[in-house]
Amino acid sequence: MGIRWIATTVNSSNPVPKFYGRELRRVRGRFFYLRRSLALKKAYGAIKKIGDRERRMVNDILHKISRRMVDEALETDAMIAMGNLKGIRENDKGKGSTGNSMDFHTGSSASS
Repeated sequence: MGIRWIATTVNSSNPVPKFYGRELRRVRGRFFYLRRSLALKKAYGAIKKIGDRERRMVNDILHKISRRMVDEALETDAMIAMGNLKGIRENDKGKGSTGNSMDFHTGSSASS
């Protein structure tokens, strides 16, 4: 999992997996580009403002993804299983700039 696909679901009645995370990648990529261009202009106050907006948008997207997954599970009478994320930060060597930027739980952000 991670930034590429934040969540994946598979249903026994429809064995084609659903991947969630495209919208999240789009938002994070757009804000990355915006932060980079503002940093070149030395507009650090604007960077802080867009950081707050990015955090709210990411939390909203994560909420919508989890809500869709729960609704799908309720609709199909399915079980939700979650994997063990212990040690995941140590196992993501060589991922570049996005390897360690995602939170693994909601409630706090990486920049706080």
